[in-house]
Amino acid sequence: MYYDEHVREIVSKIPFDPGIYMMKDENGTIIYVGKAISLRKRVRQYFQKTNKSARIEKMASLVRDISYIVTKNEVEALVLECNYIKEHNPKFNVMLKDDKTYPYIKITVKDKYPIIYVTRTYKKDGSLYFGPYTNVGAMREVLRMVKEIFPVKRCRYNLEKKKITSPCLYYHIGRCLGPCINDVNLNDYKNMIDQVALFLQGKTKQIKEIIEKQIEECIEKLEFEKAAVLKQRLDDIDKISDRQTVANLNENSTDIFGYVLNDNALHVQVFKIRNYKVVLHDNVEIKDVAKEEVEESISQIISRYYLEREDIPKKVYVRLEEENIELLNHFFETKKLKINVFCPKKGEKLNLIKMVENNIHINLEDRKNNALEDLSNLLEFSDTVDSIECYDISNLRNEYIVGCMIRFENGKLNKKMYRKFKIKSTMTQDDPKCMYEVLTRRLRHAKDWPLPDVMLIDGGKTQLGAVKKAMDDIGEHTNFYGMVKNDNHRTRGLMDESGEEFDLSNSKSILKFLTFLQDEVHRFTITYHRSLRDTVKLRDGKVYKK
Repeated sequence: MYYDEHVREIVSKIPFDPGIYMMKDENGTIIYVGKAISLRKRVRQYFQKTNKSARIEKMASLVRDISYIVTKNEVEALVLECNYIKEHNPKFNVMLKDDKTYPYIKITVKDKYPIIYVTRTYKKDGSLYFGPYTNVGAMREVLRMVKEIFPVKRCRYNLEKKKITSPCLYYHIGRCLGPCINDVNLNDYKNMIDQVALFLQGKTKQIKEIIEKQIEECIEKLEFEKAAVLKQRLDDIDKISDRQTVANLNENSTDIFGYVLNDNALHVQVFKIRNYKVVLHDNVEIKDVAKEEVEESISQIISRYYLEREDIPKKVYVRLEEENIELLNHFFETKKLKINVFCPKKGEKLNLIKMVENNIHINLEDRKNNALEDLSNLLEFSDTVDSIECYDISNLRNEYIVGCMIRFENGKLNKKMYRKFKIKSTMTQDDPKCMYEVLTRRLRHAKDWPLPDVMLIDGGKTQLGAVKKAMDDIGEHTNFYGMVKNDNHRTRGLMDESGEEFDLSNSKSILKFLTFLQDEVHRFTITYHRSLRDTVKLRDGKVYKK
């Protein structure tokens, strides 16, 4: 590469002193600013043949010149680094930013039979919105409790336009009143929605008073069955009120940084505690980060985070090596900011960091849930897709032909439902025939392995034809789609059994989710294929294990 000859010569002349370095592209624009205890050692690492993240590899490939400033120590270098980043805003340096996609709980009160669901878009459409919720896990738990207590309508069908002939499962298990087939009393339904709104406002005492009054009225009218239903709802609210506890936050001016490295992306969040309550959180995602870059990235983010902010905490909690904690404390002292940085080792303070890290994990899972909602709308499903199975075939020169199935449900991969199929019906690279065998064998277990809402098949119309034949032959059916690939063998769209293709070019959330599933089923299939290939050898007509 270009930097092998030109840039390496520049690096060889950089001193070993502490300081900052500035990477520049062919136009002389500063694209990255960093600090180091030893400038030459640090800069040289960018151009050595070691395992670097894609982000650093790309940055290094753009470097055409490097300038540097020597400082007395690393603290002085950190101060200077912050000043240069602020002035030049290099494209490969990162900064925390406000999250504008917090979710809301929405109640469509203008509908005849209002429904309740999660949305990230606030509109002035007459609906009730609760939120935004910064803790996505807590929000989903609240929504789960609402639907557990109140049998509200689940589907999004417009019942005045669409005639439903049979109710869904939620009606049969008592979690929906079934307005699609029943003549549900509108006043009763509206009263229930009013109670849901009070529940989401935390006014459980007021709800209980309303329900107790309704129970008395039912008893006076001898409507004992209705009274029993209301009494059960009252008991459920009491049970949940007993379970709910408020965290005892013994902090009144503290910022808590948590971070998670997931699939080579560094996810960082800071929770702000003021007056013993979490009042706000910011977050950032940095792509293509190697494990060895994590501590440097976190230190850089924290050092820059407070330079232009008026709301300065007294304490910051973060998991970092002691040397980086000391460096940050010296830095804030130099900047005359009264911030003390700590790395808790145990107790409540460590649990606060774990709380932030857990929220990051929840947000990562929630992205998939948002993609599921988008996918459901794209495919015009009446309810959100909850379970998906994905299939792939792998072979090598007609040897060890295998098929595999993975399952995603309830917002995460269900690895207990992963399945492997060693192909028996053919010894040639016939993907449709292999897919027919895999689906046939899978569908025969429909009673033991519940069918998913959607099956995704690696292939186009030919493979989909094999899947349809398998379903017709076995007598089990569910929704299925082909994952149509681009020239780089990445999913670009979905195809239904009629050959109609759903364009996903403007649906980044769906594409990212499908790519996640495609990568996982491919990984699982390849691993199984290799295990067969590597553990069994044919020698002189005999089978030997390694």
